[in-house]
Amino acid sequence: MIELKIFLLQFCAHLLADFVFQPQKMSDNKSKKFFSINHLWHFLIVGIFSYILSFDLGFWPAALLIAFFHLITDILKSWLTLKFKRRHYFFTDQLIHIIIILLVTYFFYSTAEINQYIEFSTKTIAIFTGIVFCTKPSNIIIKFLFIAFDIKTPKEDGNKAEEMSLPNAGKLIGITERIIALALVILGQYEALGLLIAAKSILRFNATNKSEYVLVGTLVSFGIAVFCGILINSV
Repeated sequence: MIELKIFLLQFCAHLLADFVFQPQKMSDNKSKKFFSINHLWHFLIVGIFSYILSFDLGFWPAALLIAFFHLITDILKSWLTLKFKRRHYFFTDQLIHIIIILLVTYFFYSTAEINQYIEFSTKTIAIFTGIVFCTKPSNIIIKFLFIAFDIKTPKEDGNKAEEMSLPNAGKLIGITERIIALALVILGQYEALGLLIAAKSILRFNATNKSEYVLVGTLVSFGIAVFCGILINSV
């Protein structure tokens, strides 16, 4: 169980470093050159979060190793993006990061003594990680899912401009609904979750004619929260 706890801490550190605390401008600049100062800044961010969330003073070699392999993966991703235009490597990139975290934490704690100065239960760490995952990381995952399946924001009609909305309102709505849905699944309140999905669907369908687009976004968003809740309850 201790291995799961350590992995969850490092996965949470990855979510914070790679999504929450990585500005979009930094991510965009990294894709313009195969290696830049932005890669080094991100390397530093990854290493800091990895070390802090280990809650282990002796974890620094593993944190450094995770950050180094993260840097190499990002450089490779930038090079591929520049070489093969219009190709997206988001999911492959994230899978490699997760595998690296899994391998480094496993080998480090199979050879070194675990000495955390602050200890949390595995369930507590899982809940916090799930909450973080349901914020900005999920927004970005949904964005790249739409890109992968070539789902574009539809327009009102051929003669009108795209429907206007409040800046970032959709992102905030998505984060809020996922956190509420996650809490309901953890508490086992599936009936309330069903009412929430129905209410959200009715409101959005009454407000726009983008029915299929809204339906896909709603199902994916709630699906992520439900899946996270189920995993947390299994811990």
